[in-house]
Amino acid sequence: MDFPPELREVISSWDTGVLMRRRLSLTTRGWNGYSDNQHRAFKYLTEKKRITAEDLTKELYHAKSFHLICSAERCKDLVKQIRHKATHDVFIESAGGNFTARFIWEPVPDLAVASELQNVKDVLSYVHVMSPNHEELAALFGFEHPDSGIDKDALEAQAQELVDHGIGFRKDGAIVVRAGKEGCYIAQDHSPTSTSSKNAAISGWLPAYHTDPAMVVDPTGGGNGFLGGFAVGLVRSRGDVVEAAVWGSVAASFCIEQVGVPVLVRGIEGEDERWNGANVEERVGEFRQRVEQLTGSEMRS
Repeated sequence: MDFPPELREVISSWDTGVLMRRRLSLTTRGWNGYSDNQHRAFKYLTEKKRITAEDLTKELYHAKSFHLICSAERCKDLVKQIRHKATHDVFIESAGGNFTARFIWEPVPDLAVASELQNVKDVLSYVHVMSPNHEELAALFGFEHPDSGIDKDALEAQAQELVDHGIGFRKDGAIVVRAGKEGCYIAQDHSPTSTSSKNAAISGWLPAYHTDPAMVVDPTGGGNGFLGGFAVGLVRSRGDVVEAAVWGSVAASFCIEQVGVPVLVRGIEGEDERWNGANVEERVGEFRQRVEQLTGSEMRS
């Protein structure tokens, strides 16, 4: 394994319980390229190393959310495998255990093509949230955004078509389209059997955290950072996708402020945790207020 020891130490210092697979093979590596109009190009430089349901430990099957980056067909298989193994091999050992984890699916870029659209629709009922970026969503509909910028009307119509098809086991799931400096677009239907305001129909834009381009040093990792924060926010808010997107936007802001991973510094006895010198809770609170001022009640119908 050629993963640098210093990076393993950094990741371990975060105390996240991350699972590092130790296999005698090259670490998966990729290349990112960026051009005008927020266009991102990506290619693998080594063979992809897939994570399967069998790679998960018993502890990880107790996770409250799963972020899957894969094809539509593989997403369906993974959800089935994880749910089956968790409910039959893990939770069955604890009386009254229930599997309530949320699945967040990010389609792989190389399969964001019009011929995959039906496969995408077929998998939507298996996940709670689908999150492509604006280019991947457009490609599924055979559309290209103009050089002048993102066509928001087209993006919203594409997202709504998928929501109308039905996302989630109860058709109350959401699509969150990551759109770079434009922030993200959220659309969610409502469950006919739900009376919770958190499950009301939603559609609207949230801004990016950083509005000053000078603060964006390297956008690499911003999308994954967003969905990691989104997953945490989704669990903490018990399914509120707007609140989850606030957490996702803040998480992404830390990822893109420097080349490489954010810097963690803890105070005495682990208190006053700061990333890049900033307190996460304070940044979330500030951004939440900004979002509320910009959107008010417009996000919920």
